[in-house]
Amino acid sequence: MLALAAALSGCGDAPEAPAPPPDARQVDAAIRATEAYLAADKPSEATFVSEKLAAEAPGLMRAHELHGRALIALAMRGDLPPGDRAAVIARAADAYARACAIDPANAALRHAAGVVCDTADRRAEAVGHYEAARAADPRNPQYALYLGLARARDGRPDEARELLEEAERAMPESPDPKAALADLAMRRGDAEGARRKIAEARSLAPASFELRLADARMRRLAGDAQGALELLLALDPPIRREPGFAEEIAAAHEALGDARAAAAALDDSASAAPNDWKRSLRAASAWVRAGDPVRATICADAAGVAGAPASEVGAALSGASGPRRGESPSP
Repeated sequence: MLALAAALSGCGDAPEAPAPPPDARQVDAAIRATEAYLAADKPSEATFVSEKLAAEAPGLMRAHELHGRALIALAMRGDLPPGDRAAVIARAADAYARACAIDPANAALRHAAGVVCDTADRRAEAVGHYEAARAADPRNPQYALYLGLARARDGRPDEARELLEEAERAMPESPDPKAALADLAMRRGDAEGARRKIAEARSLAPASFELRLADARMRRLAGDAQGALELLLALDPPIRREPGFAEEIAAAHEALGDARAAAAALDDSASAAPNDWKRSLRAASAWVRAGDPVRATICADAAGVAGAPASEVGAALSGASGPRRGESPSP
């Protein structure tokens, strides 16, 4: 959409002429084109146009924010290999960082940047963005919620509880603060308080798969692995095969002493996504713990074909990866 600035050649030691500012009409056209591509679910095209826009208008916050949004949409494509997805999300975090450098007091932008950095596993950067969003707009309960979640993750439970309770008071009809407070109670060892809060959250969103998963995890950690399994096995197979659900089902089976059922759950999840080598390695490690080296090798070979590093494959075959009985699966 935007033509790249032509390279200028010179003679001898003559300084380069400064690049002309981008034409406002071309900038507007590129913004509209990117938004149209995003609305039409064409993230590749949106990424192409927004990348050129950001290069030609490096001082325009909107250009970098749009580029970050386009990259996130690209990362959400189901056919993107996990390794490529991580790289694309990292690029999105970089784009948001450039946007925030231009407009650091924009609360909504800083919050979005924090979410993207969290997704990219850049936790320290995420916290910085959440703090900035909260400082710029202290009355927004969503900013209190996300900063509270970050404080809980960083081992600062008192600050986390204060922020999450503030969000709960401001959003009494939202299940999110209640679910976060349930998780915080579980971290403190207050199983009864956790069960009470997650029940309140689920009453507000009874169809939520994620809240059902959180409820199951809390039941398992409180010693009710059978109750956790009953919650999760009632779900349709495609949902059960999703990584978080499959890992929790496996953890519940292991808590009940059934390592083969745990491995079978992870194997079923891996079979549903053969290009996701992380799923295959979880299954391989689980089969090792279940005492079935043949199935473990099959899963490890599948992970290798999908691009898993040799060191990761070796760790899985040694049983060194994946949650052990009583541990929480990865988020």
